[in-house]
Amino acid sequence: MTRRCARKLLLVGCACLAAAGISSCSPGYVARGAYEQGKILLGRRDIPDVLKDPETPQEEREKLELVLEARAFALGIGLSPGGSFTTYSDIGKDTLSWVVVGARKDSFSLYTWWFPIVGRVPYKGFFDKEDAELQGKELEAEGYETWVRGTDAFSSLGWLDDPVLSTTLRNPPVRVANTVIHESVHSTVWIPGSVPFNESLAHFIAMKATEQFFVQRVAVCKAESGRDCSIVESMLGTARRDAEVQYDLALQVQALYAALDKLYSDPQLSSEQKIAKRSAVFSEHVTALRAKYPQMQALRQVNNAEIMQLKIYMTDLDLFRELFTRVKGDWAEFLRQIEDIRSQQDSGDGADPFLLLREKLKETP
Repeated sequence: MTRRCARKLLLVGCACLAAAGISSCSPGYVARGAYEQGKILLGRRDIPDVLKDPETPQEEREKLELVLEARAFALGIGLSPGGSFTTYSDIGKDTLSWVVVGARKDSFSLYTWWFPIVGRVPYKGFFDKEDAELQGKELEAEGYETWVRGTDAFSSLGWLDDPVLSTTLRNPPVRVANTVIHESVHSTVWIPGSVPFNESLAHFIAMKATEQFFVQRVAVCKAESGRDCSIVESMLGTARRDAEVQYDLALQVQALYAALDKLYSDPQLSSEQKIAKRSAVFSEHVTALRAKYPQMQALRQVNNAEIMQLKIYMTDLDLFRELFTRVKGDWAEFLRQIEDIRSQQDSGDGADPFLLLREKLKETP
């Protein structure tokens, strides 16, 4: 497969990677990925044209305007979305793709797939739910427990000009803005083989930048005399509450992971004993969190695949927040420090980027 061909087949989801690789994928998987992504790209319309179209529903129009504003904000803080989020594609369904994650019941050993460009990743995406569920059953037959979930956005890591999708626009405004910024991070920096670092970095930047984006929108609204700013102020409140929940969840996921990992690593226990004991550990760490956030959909039952998927997006968020504080909220300097970590990882011995981040915090006053 040529590099040009790999570019065309690569599909990286906000919650999944569904890339095409000849050494790890069947020809049918590659062809289906090319076909589906081709439909998405061929169906793109320039957002300004969609906004001018009198047939465009008002809610859709407002969210597309929000996409352009969020993209401009991402550019303003130093992200590089390229030509992404300047076009719109209606894919005619509720879910873009389905993600499969598999993990052992008595350990955090994940099943992984290898794809060109992005390296080895612990999840795989499918365009049909039935195909994802079939893959899950195959993994379960090999002794894994699985987690299957839908995703509504993708990023080609800057290789293509990604459109905003109709599946993304079905979300509330705060999540739409967050998605644009999150995926813009991926097209700005990506370290192959370091998915938890890439996703946690994008998760942090998107949370922080989304809050700042709505702070800016509130200020603009209030500067216009006579405007009712209650709606945009409500969006800002939602962005701040969402971030609070995510930080709380991240802390609990890390604590839960550490406790279960200690259990799974106990050489005195058999596999059956570890599985029997894990429910009590799970309840100890999750009960209080679920009481605080009763509407939370995550962590309803112990499942190593789900825990690991959450951890991918929530590893050491406090370290990224500390670095942001150390550079006094200067996005240019923050991104320069992240780029330095990427360069060190590329030129060094493949050191864990989280370790490089910790070392950088020691150096940054």
